[in-house]
Amino acid sequence: MVKPFSLIAIVAFATTLTSCFKDEAPNNECDIVEARIQVENPDEVFFQQSNAELLGIESTKTDLIFPDLRPNSDVTALPVFFKTTPGATVSPESGSAQNFANGPVTYVVTSEDGQHSRTYRVFIKAEEANSNPDQPEDQLAYIHYNFENYSLDPATSKFYMWSDYENGYNWATGNPGFSIARGSAKPDQYPTAPLAEGYDGAAVKLETCDTGPFGVIVNMRIAAGNLFTGVFDSKSATKEPLMATHFGDGSYNQINYRPVTLSGYYQYTPGATFKDKNAKVGEGRIDQGDIYAVVFRNVDSEGKAFYLTGDNVLTSPQIVALARVPNVVKTEGGWKKFAVDFNYTRELDAAILANKGYSMAVVFTSSIEGAAFEGAVGSTLLIDKVSIAYKK
Repeated sequence: MVKPFSLIAIVAFATTLTSCFKDEAPNNECDIVEARIQVENPDEVFFQQSNAELLGIESTKTDLIFPDLRPNSDVTALPVFFKTTPGATVSPESGSAQNFANGPVTYVVTSEDGQHSRTYRVFIKAEEANSNPDQPEDQLAYIHYNFENYSLDPATSKFYMWSDYENGYNWATGNPGFSIARGSAKPDQYPTAPLAEGYDGAAVKLETCDTGPFGVIVNMRIAAGNLFTGVFDSKSATKEPLMATHFGDGSYNQINYRPVTLSGYYQYTPGATFKDKNAKVGEGRIDQGDIYAVVFRNVDSEGKAFYLTGDNVLTSPQIVALARVPNVVKTEGGWKKFAVDFNYTRELDAAILANKGYSMAVVFTSSIEGAAFEGAVGSTLLIDKVSIAYKK
């Protein structure tokens, strides 16, 4: 069975990232692990209750971004409550009312022993009111992903990250896992790296890479290049690697519109030799890439926030629509345009949509069976100028 996503599961055998990037000792941790906004009228402020909280915050994340509040919500005196690692204190005080109207509010968390601290920025804003409420329902609008805004990971400077926003990274990759297997690699040698000259400006290069001697030891010999809208959670990756990819997780990916078409440009070159997980050559097998976008219900039956993971990104019953490019195989003559419509298995509920109860994940990978550690080293997928056409 073809697996939907290439995950660098080398991280399953690595040491979990430590808090504050210092040697751990009792009572010297300084992390925020949960954050909640509490107001008297939550239904008037939040599109859905799960938007009022951030749970399981990654230990390396210092920008905490809440989903947009309803239009015209007052953000000048909001109390944010924090759960920290044991003994740590927060300044300004947890639960104190702060003004978020002029941008993020900075919080400093200090460990119980007073020797370590970490600075966080918390972003809260209200969604802008529809400037054209009389726009015809059948008129298309567009979201553009140009991949021009990238930078080295602020925590390690080892690999690149991408964002379409000024206040946070909305794209994730498996690069953190590759850094454990091939820590000496330069940033442009990672499976996911920028390409200076793309179709128009910068693009993204996804390449299936050899994980070296460590990969042989753990029988995970390749790392496929990948890029997806969501979050890579290194904390869970050490135990359940397929659960580390949170497709569509995060406020950036919640939608209140109906996606219609996924389009863009790509080039694909398969590697010379396809091998299975045990390094056996697959006679006659040629690697393929994968390009798709999926729309899903982002709240489960208990009202808890929901995202897709590596084991259900194409199979979850929460999925309502899929746009997938067929046969991402070797291209000839440069860049190839793709455009594929979303296939809806059931229609979107208007009330749920208005409350941002659906999310969308966009996914690219250089080896379609990379999650099973099967593919060809050198397989390369170039991606540029991706767009989502939607109806408001």
